Amino acid sequence: MVTDQKQKRVSLTCQCGTSYTLNTIHDLRGRCLNERCGAALNISADELWKYQESLMALMEALGLKRDYKKELGNAKRVSEKLASPYTIEVVEVP
Repeated sequence: MVTDQKQKRVSLTCQCGTSYTLNTIHDLRGRCLNERCGAALNISADELWKYQESLMALMEALGLKRDYKKELGNAKRVSEKLASPYTIEVVEVP
């Protein structure tokens, strides 16, 4: 029996509108995928770790099918504090 159950993933959308989905934290890019945009994560190693940590917590909550709203809010606050060019969203993928 095949079920058409969609999984939730973290999606990052750059200020230029280019978006991509994170399957693992290793998919996080330091620069926008749109070469003409040039937006980048200009943060220190410690700040990058905090950013990655907040995204990993969100991804873990999604993977465990827990209520992820708290982790999403935390990731958005960290992103805003570090002036990330990315907007964080949760999307459903087949």
